[in-house]
Amino acid sequence: MSILSVLRNRLSRCWRADDGGVTVEFVIVFPFVMSFVLLALDSGVAQLRQTFLARAVDLTMREVRLGNVSASDNMAALICARTSMVPDCRTNITVEMQPINTTTFAGLDAPLRCVDRQQQITPAVTFNPGAGADAQELMLVRVCVVTNPFIRLTGWALGIPVNEKGDQILISTGVFVNEPR
Repeated sequence: MSILSVLRNRLSRCWRADDGGVTVEFVIVFPFVMSFVLLALDSGVAQLRQTFLARAVDLTMREVRLGNVSASDNMAALICARTSMVPDCRTNITVEMQPINTTTFAGLDAPLRCVDRQQQITPAVTFNPGAGADAQELMLVRVCVVTNPFIRLTGWALGIPVNEKGDQILISTGVFVNEPR
């Protein structure tokens, strides 16, 4: 037998063999299935973080209404202490408080500025507790936390707000009224 005939026989046996057919299917299908599993996991964690942040903001709003919180730093510390799902909350949070003009409702559409973690800059945000206990004012509190996703494409795929670096942005809003004494 010549080398060519041996090679031809082995190649024809290789083409007819069905060994490894499942392996090819697995290699093609597995990445898609795992991407859906990881996408579901990441979106679940993002929703848990959002829910924990909203609850922490609501609990902190109760403290603010009672007059127990007077500064932005105290408010951020209280929110971070009450949300366990947000890693490095204290360095990645911004809190904005402003009175709402109930006749025009102007200024509510301004974008909320979040922490830029790439440049280690925390934006200067408004923390205006209003006239205090002397007036009945409607107050708006907006909180922004920047977190790392497990997968950078999750925010894009599911419509979760992300910044230009792919970090997830969690925003929670609270409203309360400064009651007169």
